[in-house]
Amino acid sequence: MIGSILIADDDSSWSSILKTFLESKGHQVLVAADGLAAAMNVFDHKPQLVVMDIKMPGPYGISVYESLQHDPETAKIPVIFVSGVVDEEAFRRRIPVGPKTRFLAKPVDLKTLMAVVNELMDAKVTT
Repeated sequence: MIGSILIADDDSSWSSILKTFLESKGHQVLVAADGLAAAMNVFDHKPQLVVMDIKMPGPYGISVYESLQHDPETAKIPVIFVSGVVDEEAFRRRIPVGPKTRFLAKPVDLKTLMAVVNELMDAKVTT
């Protein structure tokens, strides 16, 4: 499914690569460089998927995710957390990976990321 995706990451090089890649697959892509901008973009634009770093300026990705879960309009938006500096096991204790949440460690293979994007966007249509 083609749709709108928000990339939230303070690494502008990674965001640029990911934006170009996702747009080449037909997606509309928004980019936020910090947690506050990420939250504002999600609440304002209601993307169909969020690809978010965990550690970034402002509220960390997990805090943004938790605030999205408290709003019925954003709680069902799938999120892919991408990080190179977080203990995956500690992350999974705080944010259970389930039908709409995934964790990928950096560096991320774009083919793997695309498979997860497709999976979560297709699942959102059927839920």
